[in-house]
Amino acid sequence: MAILRVTKYGEDILRQKLKPVDFKALQPQLPQLLKDMEETCLAVKGVGLAANQIGLDYRLAVILIPESDKENAPLKRYVIINPEILSMRGEKLEEEGCLSLPGLWAEVKRATDVTLKYTDENGTEQVKRARGLLAKAFQHEVDHLDGKLFIDLVDPVLKPELKKAIKKLRKNWN
Repeated sequence: MAILRVTKYGEDILRQKLKPVDFKALQPQLPQLLKDMEETCLAVKGVGLAANQIGLDYRLAVILIPESDKENAPLKRYVIINPEILSMRGEKLEEEGCLSLPGLWAEVKRATDVTLKYTDENGTEQVKRARGLLAKAFQHEVDHLDGKLFIDLVDPVLKPELKKAIKKLRKNWN
């Protein structure tokens, strides 16, 4: 396994709409790729990691969510390949961050209830309804795969302040 370099804000691949994955073509390298993505996500204390955040042009993301609200609960891994949001309900304004914008947090509106269709790591099509942190993670990672970042959802009034914060933080990014 390997900890991979996480792409940072300003790198072109983060703004590209990624290509659908040909599962059969990717399958031979998928187990190792998923292990590396999971290890990277854990190492940088993330909830999710999209393929473009490690420089790959695949509609693929890994999400690691605690199985319960208990402290030190085991993590459940979701592998979402070629995901498509089928429905979104509710709305909540909540603080969000991103591994590609380390140190930056901002409030964004997200749906509170999401239904996602995707292919899992075994090549099986899944439909999953999610609430809470998983719903937020599904939306955040699908946005990545569509070339969008959470800062695109910030209230326009706050954008000048956000740009200043990004400029200041970028000096510390590797």
